[in-house]
Amino acid sequence: MTEVEVEKTSRRKQCILKAVTAALEEDDYSHLTVEDIAARAGVGKSTIYRWWKHKSDLVFDAFKAQTASVFELDFEQSLELNLNQQLLKLAHALNHPVGRALLVVMAEHREAAGEFFKQYLLPRREQTRKLIQIAIKRHEIIADYPFELMLDALYGPIHYQIIFFNRMPDETYIQSLVHLLMQPVLVQK
Repeated sequence: MTEVEVEKTSRRKQCILKAVTAALEEDDYSHLTVEDIAARAGVGKSTIYRWWKHKSDLVFDAFKAQTASVFELDFEQSLELNLNQQLLKLAHALNHPVGRALLVVMAEHREAAGEFFKQYLLPRREQTRKLIQIAIKRHEIIADYPFELMLDALYGPIHYQIIFFNRMPDETYIQSLVHLLMQPVLVQK
């Protein structure tokens, strides 16, 4: 592929993902169709199917495009501050129509959810583990603690609030959650 063809392909993909976002802002995932996305993007269905095999793949990629730089960690800041910022950003991302569609996709398509976990969530979790190791070296937190369980306990309530209560956790809720789960690991000074 030439550089011009690569650029054209990239623009088409971006246009298609913007069409996914626009469609989800008007209606929910159950009404999302490849036909509608193709019409909004000004491409044929075959163009979409060349790059994505299912509408769930489009939602995953639209979510990734929307959050590409959102979940950056600041390794100079404390673990607690980073966790507060991450959870607040996650709540906002999941409360967006694309995020809500993503939650539906993960519930309905186990295989796709597994791929999304491997490709998207796992690398971010690895970054958080790295931040935990830095916090241990800085003597912010203790080293001997089930951090995997702590991470599950931090992220689970965000999903729970959005899915079951249809409520976006606010900054106060998130700060309280992080504070509660950080208490057992803080180094006593």
